[in-house]
Amino acid sequence: MSFITGYQTKFVSNSINLNFDPSEIWDEITDVMVAKFKFPFLFKLFGIPKPLSAEVIKKGIGGYRIAVFSNNEQFQQEILEWDVNKAYRFKFNPTQNFKVGHFMNLSNGPFQIQTGGYQLLKTENGIDLILSSNYKLKGYFGSFMHVPFRLVVYAFQRYLLKGIKENLRNNITHH
Repeated sequence: MSFITGYQTKFVSNSINLNFDPSEIWDEITDVMVAKFKFPFLFKLFGIPKPLSAEVIKKGIGGYRIAVFSNNEQFQQEILEWDVNKAYRFKFNPTQNFKVGHFMNLSNGPFQIQTGGYQLLKTENGIDLILSSNYKLKGYFGSFMHVPFRLVVYAFQRYLLKGIKENLRNNITHH
């Protein structure tokens, strides 16, 4: 019973295959304009704020990136791993009142995203871009809502990866 009243840490990841130079992918995942991505209606319905941009302010381990959302809230992402063109991992650090699902606070509610990251793996078919997230579930409500939380994180990762691929396609055609 302690796992229900305490907390659990969970992991979810997604990947997409890309046929771009690793440096182009790296530039896109570290400084990304997300505002132009088509935002799924279900996310709006569920009260998930639309991401607008994410910009690295200070590069390297110990540096940070600021991700801005449509609800005027932010993640001030502390960089935990920085291996150029290979791996980038960060701690989320949401602002104090960052709400999702209309009422859940990401900074201290039953569902908290802890860390996230990107990994670039060379394959025969190009580069696999892997996006992963660690999240924490707290208390009875967190345990009860595990499956919906996991599905939303998974769908959000798919949305971001598809948007990154589209941005890369558009960047290539505009150069």
